[in-house]
Order: sequence, then C-alpha cells, then structure tokens
Amino acid sequence: MNSLLEKLKNNRTAILLAEIGAYLHLLGRFSKEFIYSNAEDADPNCDNFDYQNICNDNRFFGNFSLKDLLQNDIWKTYLNKFISDKDLKDLKQNLTTFCDFIKKHTWTQTPQGLCKILADAHGIVSGIDKALAGRGKGGKQRKRYTFKTSAFGYGEKIELLENNKLKEEFFNALGEVLEKIKNGLPDISYEDYRNFISLIMNYYSKTIGETRRPINEISLFDYAHMIASLLKSNLVKIIGCGWYEPRGNSKWRVMRINIDVIGLISKGLKIGDISGYKNELDSVYDKLKKIIEYIYPLGNEIYRDSTGIYFSSPDMDISEVISKLREDLTCVDFELQISQSHSSRSLVSLASEREKSLSEIVFPHISKTKVSASMDHEGKDICPVCRIRLKEESKDRCIRCQERYEKRARSWLDKNERSKETIWIDEVADHNDRVALIFGQFDLRKWLSGEYLDTFISQTFESWRNENNSICSKLSINKIEDLEKQFESMFFKTINDNQKELCKSFIGIKPENFTKNFWEPIAERDATGQAMNLTNNPDKAKYLIKLLFRKHPSPARIRRIWNTTEDFIKNTLINNILSKHSYGEASSHVNLRNKRIQLIISPSPNIPIGSTIDIDIDGVRLSPVCVDKSKGIFITTTNLQILSIKGKTPEEISLWMKEKPIKVKKEGDVQWVGGYRITNVIPPNEAFQDYYPYIPIYNYPDQFMLLIPAYDALNIAQKIFEQYEVQFSKVMDRLPFHLGIIAFHRRTPLYIAMDAAKRLIKAFNTKTKTIKAKVESIEDTPENKHRKLTITPDQDFSSVPLEWQISYSTGDPNQEDEWHPYIRIENKPSHTGGYFFDYDGMGNYVVHVKGLKSNDCIKIETSYFKLVFLESASDRFRIDDNLRALDDIKRIDDLWNDIQNLVRNRNIGLAQVYAFWQETKKRYEDYNGDSIWKKFVSSSLINIFKLSPTRDRDLFKKFFQATKDGLLDICIHWNLKVRKQKP
Repeated sequence: MNSLLEKLKNNRTAILLAEIGAYLHLLGRFSKEFIYSNAEDADPNCDNFDYQNICNDNRFFGNFSLKDLLQNDIWKTYLNKFISDKDLKDLKQNLTTFCDFIKKHTWTQTPQGLCKILADAHGIVSGIDKALAGRGKGGKQRKRYTFKTSAFGYGEKIELLENNKLKEEFFNALGEVLEKIKNGLPDISYEDYRNFISLIMNYYSKTIGETRRPINEISLFDYAHMIASLLKSNLVKIIGCGWYEPRGNSKWRVMRINIDVIGLISKGLKIGDISGYKNELDSVYDKLKKIIEYIYPLGNEIYRDSTGIYFSSPDMDISEVISKLREDLTCVDFELQISQSHSSRSLVSLASEREKSLSEIVFPHISKTKVSASMDHEGKDICPVCRIRLKEESKDRCIRCQERYEKRARSWLDKNERSKETIWIDEVADHNDRVALIFGQFDLRKWLSGEYLDTFISQTFESWRNENNSICSKLSINKIEDLEKQFESMFFKTINDNQKELCKSFIGIKPENFTKNFWEPIAERDATGQAMNLTNNPDKAKYLIKLLFRKHPSPARIRRIWNTTEDFIKNTLINNILSKHSYGEASSHVNLRNKRIQLIISPSPNIPIGSTIDIDIDGVRLSPVCVDKSKGIFITTTNLQILSIKGKTPEEISLWMKEKPIKVKKEGDVQWVGGYRITNVIPPNEAFQDYYPYIPIYNYPDQFMLLIPAYDALNIAQKIFEQYEVQFSKVMDRLPFHLGIIAFHRRTPLYIAMDAAKRLIKAFNTKTKTIKAKVESIEDTPENKHRKLTITPDQDFSSVPLEWQISYSTGDPNQEDEWHPYIRIENKPSHTGGYFFDYDGMGNYVVHVKGLKSNDCIKIETSYFKLVFLESASDRFRIDDNLRALDDIKRIDDLWNDIQNLVRNRNIGLAQVYAFWQETKKRYEDYNGDSIWKKFVSSSLINIFKLSPTRDRDLFKKFFQATKDGLLDICIHWNLKVRKQKP
C-alpha cells in the first residue's frame, strides 16, 4: 500500500474520527461554568471547574444523553483502526472513547498515541502567550464585564452568556449528529461529516476559547478548528511516513490553490455573467474541500480570499493528491495554480504564500478539447464572455456561458434559494438610472505575516513588575532591559533560588534547569519556529522577552485576524448597513423603491423561465423576467421610481400598463416585434416584494465588491467608514482600509466598471505606504476611555489634519486596554507616562495612545478613498489619479451640509453655486493655483458665497482649502451631477 491516495482512502474513518475528537476536546469550554470559574470575582462554588474533567461530572451534561454517547464503546474499534505499511508504534496506543481527547490533550496529562499528536497541536495553536498572558490578576475579567474581543481589541458580547438555552440547544443537536455518525460506522458519510463541522462552527463561534485578557479574542471555533486541522495533517504524515515523537518536532505545510478571482469575474459582460463565474468558483471550492477534507483527508481549509483557497497540509510530498485534484477538476473554465509551501512549525507561512500567489496566478484558460468541441456547434464568433469558446452568430454567448448565465435566474426563482437581495441591475439603479460599484479592501499583509502582531502585548512589563515587586527588588529588575540581562546570565549557569522564583512568576513552577524546564517548553510553543533555531544566548534572551510579553502569531490568532475583517464585511456591512439602509431617502416617490409588478403578455413570447425580454410600452423600455412560460407571466426587474411619471403608486403604474399594446425584442432579435399586448397587471406574490437594491459580487476577508444605487453610495460609504473608525479604532494607524466608489449609467457596459475597479484595486495595493505624521493636539475623554488625536500627515497624502478617536476601553470601567492601542513612533519616547517598547528589536518603537504627547512624530499606513463617475469608457484608464485620504469621506459630507446651509440661509441660488464651481475650476487649470487664482477664490467666496474672512473665518478657510485641494469639485459634481440633488 504505497500510494498516498490509497492510504488516505483506507484510513478515512480513523482520520475523520480523530479530527472529530480534536473538535470535541474543548467541549467543556462551551459553558458558563468555564467562563465564570476563571473570572476575577468567581463564585467559590464554580472556582474549581475543570473543563478537562467533564466526563466525570454528571452536572455538566444534565439530562442530556451526550455524555453516554461520548463514552460509547463503539468508538474504540474505529479510533485505533489505522492501516499503514509503516511502523506506527505509539499510534497503536488504544484510545477508548472521545473522553480520552477531553482528558488528555496537554503534556501535563502524559498523553499517549494519538493524544500526543493532539497535545502538540494544542500547544502550537494556543501559543506561549496563552500559557502566560493574564497569569496575574490584571488579566482576569469580572463576570459582569466579561467580553470577547475582535483580533484588534474591539469588545463584543458573548452570545453563550446572553442565551440561557444555547448549551441545551447545542448539546441536543450534537448528540443527534454523533448518533448518526455512530450508526453509519464503519463509514462516515460526507453529509454527516459536514453537518458535524457546520454545527461546531455555528455554536463554538458563539463563545471564547480563553477568558483572560488580552487573549479573549479567539473564539472557541478558531481555537478548535486550527487544532483539529494541524492534528489531521500531522496524523496523515505519520500514517504515510511512520511514527515519530511529535512534541516539539511537528511541522506542517500550506497547500495553496490560486486563481485570479478578480480577473476571472471581471470578464463578465453583465451581472449574470459575473455572478455565474462567482457561483462556479464557489462550486469548485466546494469540490476541492470535499476532496481534500473528506475523500482524501489530509487537511482543512484555513484561509480564503481574492487570491484563492488555502489548506493545512502534512509535511510530506503530496504531489499524488495535487495530480488527482487537477484530474478531477478538468471541467472548470479556469486554470488552478496548486502548490505546497516549505515546512514550518506553524502556519505563519500563509502570508508569504499569499504574496507568492500574486505573481504566479495563471490567467484563466480552457483546453483545446473544449475549443474543438465548441466548433461542432457551428460556432463562428468568439464568445465575448469567456473569450475562448466559439458561439453561434445569432447568440450573445457560447453554450457554456449561457448555461452559467441562466442558472442564476433559475436559482432566484426557486423560493428555497431566493433571498431579499435583487439580482437585477435595473433594480439596483437609482431614480436617476445610475448605479455604483462600491468596493473596500483591508491590507492584511503585515498582519497575516505576524509582523504587526508584535505591536500588541500579552502583558505589560509594568503590570508584571508591580505584581512581582519582591523578586524584582531582590534581582534589581527595574526595567525590561534588566530582565533581559538576567535571562541571558541564566543560560550560562545553574540558577539560584531567586532566579527560580523569577521563573515561577511566569510559568507557575520553580524550574531546576533553566534551559530544559523554562526556555525549551516556551520555545517549542513558538508558532514561528524561530526560537528553537536560536543558538546564541543573548539572542535567546532577547527573543524570550518577546515571547513573554508580546502577542504571538499562533495559528488560531492568525485565523482570528482575517475572521475579524470577514465578520466586518458580512455582518456589519451586508447584514447591518446594507440591509437596514433607507434606499432613496429624500428622493421622489420613495414608496416605489423596492416594489415589483406582475404582468401577462399575450400571446406568450415563449422564452425560457428566468430569461428577460425587452419590451417597449409607449416608448418606455423595460426588461421583465419570465416566471411562467406557458401563461406568459412576467415580473418587472426595474426600479419603479423611473416610472413615477406614469403613476405614483404600483397600482397606478399597473393601470397605465394594462391593455397596452407593446413591442418586444428577444435574444437574437435585430428588430422590435409588434403584435403583443399586456392583458393583465397585478402585484406579484409577497415573496417578490420589498427587495434589497444591492447585489454582492464577492466578499472575502481582504476585500468586498457590491453594486448599489449611486444615489445612496456616498452615504453607505460614510456608514462603513464610521464603523471602521469604531471597530478598528485601536489599529487605524496599522490596518490600511481603502474604499472606492465607481458610479456609472445603468446602460454602461458593466465590464467597463469592473475593469476600472480592477485597476483601482491595483493602485490601492501599490500606493499603500508608511508615512510620518505630527501629533498636533490631543483631547482626553477619560469617562469614555478615548483620546482624540489631531495629526498632520505628509502633504502629498492629505492637505488637512486628520482627526482620530482612539479607544483604550475594554468595556470594564475599572480596566483600561493596556494591550492593543499602540502607535508607532519615529523616535524612542523621551517622556514618561504610558507604555512603550521596541516592537521589532531593531530600534522601532510603539507607544500606548495614553503615552502620546503633542508634537510627537508617529508613523501611519495610508488608507485611500476614490469617488468617481464614469462619463466615458476611457475614464477607467485614469482611475488611479488623485487618490484621496480615506478621512475625506467625512469632509465631503460636511462640505455638502455647509453648502446646503449657505443656500438656505444666505439667499444663494443654485446658479451661483454652479458659477463658483465652474469658474474656480477653470481658472485653476489656467493659472495652476498661483497667487492670482488664490485671490480670485477669496473674492468669489466673499462675493458669491457671502463669506467673511473674519466673521466666518473657519468656514472661509474650509471652503478655500476644499477648493484648492479639489474636494469641492468632487463634492459638487457628485451631488449636483451624479445624485442630481439640489442644495
């Protein structure tokens, strides 16, 4: 049995059961008992709760049958049934039930066999900071103020604590799934496997894996999933290569499967083509997951973004599996770039693998066989969508692309699949017939690599010293450099009692041997693998300081980083902002905005269900969709506000349509065809009403793209930015976030807007950089634990100061955030107050926001914003010109409010606003903004806008600056020309 594929297939049940056991080993943490027993003000009755001992605690399971199921004898038969031609040695140590995973998953419990693999994965994923952070009293949360946080320190409620029935609900469902798995043995069906994973993901995500600050950011699912993934991949290596001692020796690789996602979906001519490609890509990902996670189970998905999908992988040659993937996925229209990373003690290589993919992505192509097959259909023209196959002259697409295009509409008509989101771009269009492509991008490169995690701390030196004053006094440790020197000396000699006491302050026990009992257990849990490779004692001491006080790039934390941005996109943006936005607010006839009308065309045009047809009613053209071919029933796919001249309500518009003679044009028709009539018009089924006028194109952890009404685009962008300021307040200087809005007329070919977006995304990536900024002023709001910073960045980034609200709140009024809100500073702080440290060991410092002073020079990453209307197709080639600072979103809104107030309060007409706008713009081009132009602007502000340089000093300066830096041009053009809104 030399074939890896054969080994994986023959060991599938045992591998999947081991993975299931890895998920279940943290089951005891899904409880209020676990959370509250670790609270600062824990009840003495639950203070001794042990999540590893739940199998001996009948109270934990209550009346649920889950405990008996976990201890069922049947698991023993299959948990140990590994088949291999290699010597598996310790792997043959029999496990009896899933309770063995729960009881013995750390090295202190002396695990055996499979549990050794689990213990090593558990140690790597939890990272050294889990063992150390919060060991002192400062890390514990009070019961009333127990929160989970995002990866960037934003506090959120824990759903498990809010819902008293959640545990019962979960345990009942888990029991049902495990019962099905048990009854299906010796095999495990893919359906049962996926149901188990989905259930664990759904419920484990509702609580935290660790209660102590600042490591309360990792959800129980983040924690368990990465442990299960590493165990699974390492187990495969042992089955394939034979047993080895995993403790401190396990290594993994990342398998990446890349595709130019943005390039692929940008090929679509219409939204149906784009959505079709996205759905096909998702289908390919599902097939990949089934093969890699289940059929030949060698790893799990650990990341997915606009560059492709990434899996955990064993540290061995898997070329046989890669060949199988290529063989099984020859049916797709695009090439998959598949490769495997180098081996490492962690998955931090994910970041570098992602960077490699950007240069190795292969442009989508199709095989010669399929090109030849398309010729059999008498194709003569190149399909304008895939640009590979041939199509018939009378058709818009080749057969394959047409199938993909129509599938979307059929899914929309299926009541089981239909969502409130529209799929029709004509319904997205605002009452001015304009659409906007809005997209955002998080630059996660330095976060996924772990570089910026070094700016977070797991505990402060000051808090540790305060809690260990006695031993620090004995060893003369007054600053962190003293501690480093003490560690360096301990590598050379036998440590004394005081030094043993020093070690105990970190790990809870007094080691006899510093290297063996202190350094090595800590170093082997270093997720980067660097610690174990160090040979120089001074380097070890310096690195040890980092491990003891800095947050660590453990696999679970890396996952939590991208999971945080993904949650922001899915929950904050789509489920909150977009779903709750009042579309078309302040526009005319907003009651029509999300309504549809059903009409019957006689005789039936006889087009397929889900297809649209162009109709002409008294010169008004619509494109309704067919929902019943035989009866000729259609539903409008247009924003009815456009028809408001025909009626102010859906009923009035229906009366106008009824019995009207119409002309139609079907796909392939060159001329309009008459002889048709609308015989009946009624409101459609309620399921088709009250749609959301936006279309998600894609959303990944690093970026999103949607179609929304142009009228609402800037307001939606403002809401996104406001939430970014709140949820990412503590890392705004280090987490670049870019927003782009590209508006266009509904009839503009969508591929032009997509191409513009693709170019702008590239510009965002290439132009992001680190710049300097001066802290001009600081306002404290200690009651809210915020500091308002006014900073002046480089002029080529922003012509005006930026105002940032930086939070240092934890949600507990008695505890400030000591761990996250650190800002990079140009020089080592000379002033006292606040925490600061050298975050990379190269003399680059960060300082806590409370330690910042006026005139400090800080470093920030640039975040950009672009707002543009495509007047012509050629505008897309200049899309990367004049990127604005992201903060200008607020300036545009403020400026428009000021213009509205001037018009209303100072008797200024719209013609005067136009005159000021056009004249200052023209003269800037003529005089290139010289002194003559400046005098002209000043006099125009006085004479046209009636602003006094003295009485209206601040407003005068605001308008002058906005005119000078081009923001006024953007503001007026957007509101008067694009939104067509009068002040």
